[in-house]
Amino acid sequence: MNSKLPLDVLGRVWDLSDIDKDGHLDRDEFAVAMHLVYRALEKEPVPSVLPPSLIPPSKRKKTVFPGAVPVLPASPPPKDSLRSTPSHGSVSSLNSTGSLSPKHSIKQTQPTVSWVVPVADKMRFDEIFLKTDLDLDGYVSGQEVKEIFMHSGLTQNLLAHIWALADTRQTGKLSKDQFALAMYLIQQKVSKGIDPPQVLSPDMVPPSERGTPIPDGSSSLGSGEFTGVKELDDISQEIAQLQREKYSLEQDIREKEEAIRQKSNEVQELQNDLDRETSSLQELEAQKQDAQDRLDEMDQQKAKLRDMLSDVRQKCQDETQMISSLKTQIQSQESDLKSQEDDLNRAKSELNRLQQEETQLEQSIQAGKVQLETIIKSLKSTQDEINQARSKLSQLHESHQEAHRTLEQYDEALDGAHGASLTNLADLSEGVSLTERGGFGAMVKVE
Repeated sequence: MNSKLPLDVLGRVWDLSDIDKDGHLDRDEFAVAMHLVYRALEKEPVPSVLPPSLIPPSKRKKTVFPGAVPVLPASPPPKDSLRSTPSHGSVSSLNSTGSLSPKHSIKQTQPTVSWVVPVADKMRFDEIFLKTDLDLDGYVSGQEVKEIFMHSGLTQNLLAHIWALADTRQTGKLSKDQFALAMYLIQQKVSKGIDPPQVLSPDMVPPSERGTPIPDGSSSLGSGEFTGVKELDDISQEIAQLQREKYSLEQDIREKEEAIRQKSNEVQELQNDLDRETSSLQELEAQKQDAQDRLDEMDQQKAKLRDMLSDVRQKCQDETQMISSLKTQIQSQESDLKSQEDDLNRAKSELNRLQQEETQLEQSIQAGKVQLETIIKSLKSTQDEINQARSKLSQLHESHQEAHRTLEQYDEALDGAHGASLTNLADLSEGVSLTERGGFGAMVKVE
C-alpha cells in the first residue's frame, strides 16, 4: 500500500507471488512480490503469468516418484482469503468429491450423472461470469469475485469453504462451470438455508471436470492394478493400502479440523463473551467511581446550598418588604395612570375635533382654490381688455392731438390773411372734417 500502486495491480502482484496459493507469503514469495512492485513502480507492466525465471527454486515443481504420497499442508489457509486453497483439511491428493482420484481407485465404469445446477441458473451465472472475467482469460480470481461473494452476506469461513469445493483443481481460480457451481452453493445457502457439503457429491462435479484426471503427481502403479510382476504387484498393493490408509487419515483429519474449527469458534465466542463481560465490569467500576465522585460533589454542594438557603431566606425577607413598598408605589402609579388615561382620552377627543376642523379647512381651501382660479382667469381677461382699452386710448390721444393741431391751423386760417382764396378754406374745412370723423369714429368703435 505504501507503493501507492492501484489496488488491482497490487492484487495481481499478490496472486502471482502467492505461488502455493496458501494465502500467505513466505520469504521467497515476499521477495518476488517486492520485485514485481518495484518493476511496477518503474512503469513496467505486471505479467499475467509469473515467468519461470521469477519462480523461486523452493517453489519449482519437483519430480514425484511413482507411489509417492503428497505431504499435508503445514498450516490451514487464512479464513479471510477467497483466493486460498481448499480449507477444512482438504489436501491436494483428493479430488472434488472428497474420494480418491480415478488414478487412486480401481478402474470402473462411471455412470452418467446429471448436474445439480439448473440450466436457467447456469445461463444466469454465465452472464455474471462474463462480466466478472475482466482479463478475459476464461477464469476468475478470488479478487474478481470477492465483492460478489461478500454481497451474499455469508461468513468468510463459509465462502472460503464454497471456494474450496468449487476449485476442484486447486488452481486458485475458477472456470465458468466452477463459478456456476460456487454461485449455486451460495444460492442454496442464502435462499433455502442448505449448507454446502463437506465434499462434492458426483452430481455436483461440473461436467467439464468429469472423466478428466486431476494431476496429483502419482502414477498408474498406485491404482492397485496387477502387472504380472510380483515385486511390482506387491508394491502396487502396498501403495493402494497406503492410499486407503491415507484417505482414512484424511477423513479423520478433516473431522478433527472441523471439530477444532467448531471448538475454536466456541472458544472465540467465549472469549468474546469474556471480553464483553470484562468490558462491562470495567464500565461498571468506572460508573461506580463516577457515582462516588458525584456523591462527594453533591455533599459539598449540599453544604454550599445550606449557606445559600440562609442567605436566600434573608433576601426573601428583604424582598418582601421591598414588595410591600412597591405595591404602595404601584397603587399610587395606577391612580396617576388612570388620570393620565383620562387626560389622554380628552386629548384624543380634542385631536379628533381638530382633525375634523382640519378636514373642513382643507375643503374650504380647495373651494377657495377653485374660486381663485376663476378670479385669476377673469383677471387675465380684464387685463387683456385693459390692455386693448389703453391701446385705443393712446390712439384717441393721438387723434385728439391731431385734431388740436388741425383746430390751431383752422384758427390760424381764420385769423390769417383775409385775401386767401375760398378754395383753400374749403380744402382745409374738408381735411378737418375728415380728421374729426376718423377720430370720433374710432372712439365709437372702441366704445
